[in-house]
Amino acid sequence: MKLKQFQGIHGVLAIASLASVFSAANCSAGGTGDGEVGGPGISDPGNDGRDGSASPGTNAPSPNQPNADHDPGPPAVRFVGRFDTRDPSGPSCAWPGGRILANFDGTEVSVTLNELVDSWMQGGPSEWDLAIDGEWKPKLVLATGKQTYKLATALPPGTHRVELFKRSEAQNGVTQFLGFDFGAGKLLPPPLSAGRRIEIVGDSTPAGYGIDGASIGPNCPPPSWAAHWENFHESFSAHLGDIFAAEVVGTAYSGKGLVKNVNRPDTMTVPRIFQLTNPLDPTSTFDFGSWTPDLVIIMAGSNDYAIGEPVDDGPPPFDEFIAALRGLVADIRSHYPNAYVLYAISPSVTDDDPPGRGSRTNLTTAMTMLADDSAKNGDARFMTASPPIATPDEVTGCNGHGTPAFHDRVARQLAEVISAKMGW
Repeated sequence: MKLKQFQGIHGVLAIASLASVFSAANCSAGGTGDGEVGGPGISDPGNDGRDGSASPGTNAPSPNQPNADHDPGPPAVRFVGRFDTRDPSGPSCAWPGGRILANFDGTEVSVTLNELVDSWMQGGPSEWDLAIDGEWKPKLVLATGKQTYKLATALPPGTHRVELFKRSEAQNGVTQFLGFDFGAGKLLPPPLSAGRRIEIVGDSTPAGYGIDGASIGPNCPPPSWAAHWENFHESFSAHLGDIFAAEVVGTAYSGKGLVKNVNRPDTMTVPRIFQLTNPLDPTSTFDFGSWTPDLVIIMAGSNDYAIGEPVDDGPPPFDEFIAALRGLVADIRSHYPNAYVLYAISPSVTDDDPPGRGSRTNLTTAMTMLADDSAKNGDARFMTASPPIATPDEVTGCNGHGTPAFHDRVARQLAEVISAKMGW
């Protein structure tokens, strides 16, 4: 009989359990932004990990380096991102960029995950990047259902760190964490959290869609929405985290708009899913008090002007579009009154594609109106950015999305704006 211990802002609970141990601080019914779960971190001892699978992948960027100067507390697993903690078996991650981190003493580590893939999902299951002691290994390609994956063996005796980083999006699969197993080793106090926090709200570009198809795109083999083309870890979003040594939370979902999504029957737009711990579950209301960013970046709006599927009914009236964008900014302000907010237009947005809709012109007009609003309201914490339009060689990712070079360039150009405004 193992003892399951949760340590968080709501106190400490001890629950007898035969299952693995996980933990989640700052976790309410809605989820966690940066939380911890205490306990030994022991997974199901009956599974040696041979039913898991790992596939070769491109090394991800260097991890964000925690720089907060505080006591890490008791042994725990740290979660960064929106994790749904309502199931007592373990927290679930849907959004891209979710991170699971732990320090341990021992020579091996495995993890038990439950991958949830619905019949409508394309190109799942999820894919996660894996780091041991800060070195990124081949990516972890999950199998559907509950599996145990051997992450490292024959490590030198002593202290080590393990990190899992969700590189794919919610529509590829939702991953439930059921526990680490350190063999004869033990869980240690968690890695420190970073001193800076950034949240990225938007669509496919901030989500890192299509990056890993850049060498064969833009017409990637179907399904074009497959997890193996996704790579939030190579997105400008994650790069900004590395530039500023910040934790990055990705609330981004491909195909979503402010008023209309590319999939026109789908009414769960960016402003609506921003409220959720899991964008696929409208009942998973996020607890905004669990994690507060210093900076929120919005990159959304181009899908409102895309050709709708399965039947196109045209873009929304501009008045509806700007009202939705203003509403999103106001909603962000209501939850994070002291955060800086940056509205950015992706370099991949042009007036030529689709023709006749003036996508970039409309987004630029909306951006100018937001800047005017902030000036009138005396909001010194609002900023805008419009990096130059992408060159053809920068958008050879799936369906014309950005390449790694594109995302590197966007990160650097946004970082200049952020540094000038925030002093980072």
